[in-house]
Amino acid sequence: MANPELAAGWLDRMSIGKYHLNLAGEYRVCAELLKRGIFATVTYGNMKGCDVVAVGTSRRAAIIEVKTSQSTRFVTGFYQKYKNIDQEHPTFWVLHSIRPNGNEFEDRFFILTHEELAQTQADWNHPGETLPYDECARRVAKGVDNVPAKTVEQHEDAWGKIVRWCSNAV
Repeated sequence: MANPELAAGWLDRMSIGKYHLNLAGEYRVCAELLKRGIFATVTYGNMKGCDVVAVGTSRRAAIIEVKTSQSTRFVTGFYQKYKNIDQEHPTFWVLHSIRPNGNEFEDRFFILTHEELAQTQADWNHPGETLPYDECARRVAKGVDNVPAKTVEQHEDAWGKIVRWCSNAV
């Protein structure tokens, strides 16, 4: 008797729990960076300040925030967390989309600097307006920021940003 879980398309009906989804995203980001010659490791704990630390041959480190989603949008919580432009923040954000495709998963990665995500989030939150950083943060004090995948497509597979950052001497 065939196992129903192995039937064609079983992943299409499956949802990954939040804990496993987040860990899967962080490990996938590390794997992608390791393939590109950058040492990367997941940070652990419930009080961690970042998801991934990446270090290149120059010993320059990048702090990476990973947001993994099974939908077409990414919850960033950007302006709710980073209310001040001078606040300590990650160097890069990797938005990871993981979607079932038959009996496999399809991964997409969007790599943005913190400044690029700030602008993308501002453009999504306030279309057609040019606002200073603090006004963007003030206007979204309630709710949780998110961006659709379509707004970050120009950053897809832009791993070179992190590789260059980690490989260049300070």
